[in-house]
Amino acid sequence: MQTVQSAQSSQTPAGAPGSEPNGNRRTIPNLNPATMELIADVPVFTATDVDGLVKRARSAFPAWSGLSLKQRAKILKKLQKLFVERKDEIAHTVCEETGKTEMDGILEVFTVCEHLNYFRKKGPKYLKPEKRSTGVFLWKAAYTNFQPRGVVGVISPWNYPFILTAGPVLQALMAGNTVVVKPSEVTPATSLKLKELALEAGIPDDALQVATGDGSTGAALVEHPDTDMICFTGSTATGRKIGEICGRMLKPVILELGGKDPMVVFSDANLERAANAAIWGGYSNSGQTCISVERVLVESSVHDKFTQLVADKLKTTRQGFRQDFPSLGSMTFDKQVNIVQEHLADAKAKGAHLMVEGGRHDDFDGLFMKPALVTEVSSDMMIWKDETFGPVIAVQKFETEAEAIDLANSTAFGLNASVWSKNGRKARRVARSIRSGAVCINDVDANYIMSDLPFGGVKESGIGRVYGKEGLRAFTNVQSVLRDRLGLKKELWWFPYSQGTQKLFRRVINILFG
Repeated sequence: MQTVQSAQSSQTPAGAPGSEPNGNRRTIPNLNPATMELIADVPVFTATDVDGLVKRARSAFPAWSGLSLKQRAKILKKLQKLFVERKDEIAHTVCEETGKTEMDGILEVFTVCEHLNYFRKKGPKYLKPEKRSTGVFLWKAAYTNFQPRGVVGVISPWNYPFILTAGPVLQALMAGNTVVVKPSEVTPATSLKLKELALEAGIPDDALQVATGDGSTGAALVEHPDTDMICFTGSTATGRKIGEICGRMLKPVILELGGKDPMVVFSDANLERAANAAIWGGYSNSGQTCISVERVLVESSVHDKFTQLVADKLKTTRQGFRQDFPSLGSMTFDKQVNIVQEHLADAKAKGAHLMVEGGRHDDFDGLFMKPALVTEVSSDMMIWKDETFGPVIAVQKFETEAEAIDLANSTAFGLNASVWSKNGRKARRVARSIRSGAVCINDVDANYIMSDLPFGGVKESGIGRVYGKEGLRAFTNVQSVLRDRLGLKKELWWFPYSQGTQKLFRRVINILFG
């Protein structure tokens, strides 16, 4: 509890604007979902509080953006070293408020370190002025500047509180912005730990602010007239509302939203590897991953063999929190547990077969859900068309390649997908036909850890990209610069026009473009 309260106190002291009249600020309990123990009571920041944080971030912007790219990269290198030194502390904070396994917590630290290592090294190259061609205008010079946008508001979710907070925050900082973070009310402690370590690394106090709270806190950040950009990761429903607000305010926005990702397994696939991938891709983090495998499409000739492989492997998949190195932890959010149960009930009522039944785990006090494997699924079931975001995989058969593509694309979402076949040409052809932001071939979700690849969705899975060159530059305004190198008295196309000039340009068009 001390960590949350002490880090929060540096943001707004007790009795600050937004406190109740008696000096007691409204709070939200931060619970460990695996044990239901109270970690801390976390303050809810009001619109007035958010305004104060944005003003502080704005005041810090000139100094932070005034540092050279190499200077900012050097500070981020110090932060990376702190992440390495304090990896167990970070992982513990993540696990305590999410119910993840210790391994999942360590993987969050690993992923953040990999991404940070990439953009602190590549940032100075990708964000420096870039020379551009002037075409036929050889007496001109052209280049682009990548200018920081200003104050970036980052709203992060509860399923990966370190990865999905640190990722956009550190890209924005590398690009020269200052940042105000609004973490999920379910997992605020991880963002406060990030703030604590950022201070130790030398990132100025006002350059990175954390506003804990609920939806009203996030709304205040989005609607604030002095936030220059919003990066939101979360549900499509909330993302749509944020997109509408940003559209009205003409405010740039990145929306990383939900998914209903298909895994397409052909009869010539390595079924052993594919089954292992389905289990990790579908059940790791208890299925609470935007790029989780939720729909598996299996060629009918190997459907029974594949599903039996998955079912058999699930029997030996250990579930728990701290002891005996479990593979599956608890779920994180009680409302999400209810959604998973609703999807399973709907599937059963409509005739699906629960090959592995799933449901609440009676051996634990927390939000533990057993993994479920559902076959004989139809496309009208919630479990096939809506994001489940839990430890559930739904399976359908297909007969032809065309049918597989149609099934894969028959969703409002388009975030990730995977294609499984030993025929490389077929796999690449199918991958090109799937409408999603990313596709893995004979692998699952590994694109996210490839730091040079941009990440983001299409359709209702979002707008914009993070990571890679594209992600770093997304946190900048691109300024085009053209410079004349000769200094002539006038250009040929300047006033006054003449018959000779007009005749000359007719000839030039014929010569250059005819």
